Amino acid sequence: MSKTAKIGITCMILLVIIPVYFYFFQSDKEGNGSIRENVKVVQKATKTASTDLEAEKNEKASANQDNKATAKNEESVKEEMRKEDQKTVNPQVDDEKEEVQSDFLVVIDPGHQECANLGQEPVGPGATETKIKVTGGTSGVATGKPEYKLALEASLILGELLESRGVKVIYTRTTSDVNMSNKERAEIANQNQADLFVRIHADGSTNRSVNGLSILTPSEDDKFTKTIFQDSLQASQLILNETQKNPAVKVNGISYRGDLSGFNWSQVRSTLIEMGFMSNPTEDKNLSDTAGYLTNLLTNIADGIMLYSSHKQ
Repeated sequence: MSKTAKIGITCMILLVIIPVYFYFFQSDKEGNGSIRENVKVVQKATKTASTDLEAEKNEKASANQDNKATAKNEESVKEEMRKEDQKTVNPQVDDEKEEVQSDFLVVIDPGHQECANLGQEPVGPGATETKIKVTGGTSGVATGKPEYKLALEASLILGELLESRGVKVIYTRTTSDVNMSNKERAEIANQNQADLFVRIHADGSTNRSVNGLSILTPSEDDKFTKTIFQDSLQASQLILNETQKNPAVKVNGISYRGDLSGFNWSQVRSTLIEMGFMSNPTEDKNLSDTAGYLTNLLTNIADGIMLYSSHKQ
């Protein structure tokens, strides 16, 4: 074969190979691009799926928290309903103190009266010795207020304090225009079978510097009060203890008395509170401060009575 023929054949082969080469090379490039695009699509789909999965997990977690909160709220509601049901079955759950005191009866005797009764009566059952039925009491050196009026004011406040705590209260008098002896006052407590007979008074002295609260209680040695001595002393002591907690009140202590008709005729435990000296100008003014000093003092007295009532239930 001639040299010219060989060259011609070679050129023809190249003319065939070169288009084929370019065809396959381009196809390969396009194929790789498609693969890359497919990879991107897959990555995007994967990322989207992961995001959706995470959102679903968060949604489930939130739903679980809501369910737990709902369950907790439902449990709280059930607990409140259970407590309410318990109160219905047993009303003493919250009001036990008032329920305990509901049958405790206090007879309050505001000392003295507008007009004294100087007639005589026996100092005790079967006694030959007699005393004035009821004296006129003292009066305030600064206020001019009579003791019988102060005693009534204080008694009504004390009664309200006790009634607010569930105690039953009976007054021997609610007005000053009465005529009642000390024996008759004690008999009101006896007839009503009082759990405690509380007598409210104020003191007086020729010495204006003397002041302070005192509590009188039946004597152990007196034949008329032996049976009520111990319980009466317990009540007096508890009242004294509570008044001692009040820094504004001077407390002098307890006096044992066997000479008082109001004690001697009483068949129930008794105590007499001398709230202070109306002969002392400062104490007289304090005792007329019904909204402040007097009410605070009577609150202490009521606290002592409540303590005594709880001991006697």
